[in-house]
Amino acid sequence: MKTLPNWANTYLHRLGLKQEAASLSYLSALCRAHLQTFPYENVSKLLSYYSYKTNSVPTPSAYIENAILHDFGGTCYASNASFLALLRELGFSGYLISLADEHAAIIITELLDSADLLYVDTAAAAPFFQPVPFTSDPLYLSSFGYESAQIAPDPAHPRRYRFRRMRHQELVNDSWYFDPIQKRELADLAPAIARSFQPDATFLTCLRLHLYQLSQNRCLSLKNNSLFILYENGEDQNLHLRSIDELESIVASEFGLPRLPVREAVSALAAAGIDVFADKS
Repeated sequence: MKTLPNWANTYLHRLGLKQEAASLSYLSALCRAHLQTFPYENVSKLLSYYSYKTNSVPTPSAYIENAILHDFGGTCYASNASFLALLRELGFSGYLISLADEHAAIIITELLDSADLLYVDTAAAAPFFQPVPFTSDPLYLSSFGYESAQIAPDPAHPRRYRFRRMRHQELVNDSWYFDPIQKRELADLAPAIARSFQPDATFLTCLRLHLYQLSQNRCLSLKNNSLFILYENGEDQNLHLRSIDELESIVASEFGLPRLPVREAVSALAAAGIDVFADKS
């Protein structure tokens, strides 16, 4: 096996995994570990824009350094681009794809005996614990509790696929679509990344944090001051957080992310006129 750069070794160490030969089982282990280690969060994006005045995606080396120093993960461009860089260092072949110019995911090639492709996504707040064999198994469901996601053929466009979100087996969203053979690198997504840093962009106008905790059979999802907990058995719980102290405590104790600078992110939003504790009723 090849000698990995320092950042890739550190990345694997944070995932709790060792270097192995590229295989389907190893890719599944990497996906599963990533969803439990690196949060889907926009704290890093908020601070990048409001505090550091930058609008760039971190390099893989910066991504893992930020995870160690600040418990950062990221949204799709940061997390999936860095994960793809790690996968390539580990001997996997793949590329980025753009979903409706709003989301970036990963296609892995040359891993199966056939020419079938695999969909990988660590940053969609969806239960993709293993690669999705969407070209060979279009009915494949990635599920946790009563929430699931599916990469399904687009009936209106033979070459396209749609990302379908379901809750209680009912479709709730399928607005994302993609052509799996339209290969992208991060530089190709520059216009979409620039749009994601506009002042009215989704992840610059709210606080968002999502993490799977499979050892506790649950998923934690925070939006502003609303904490939603979904358990693997389908039970759920909603909590309303009323202060920054309570929010900060929940992120440290329940999410297990004590270094994540949520207080600074909430302050940055407040300076932009957004109160995450405002009564939404």
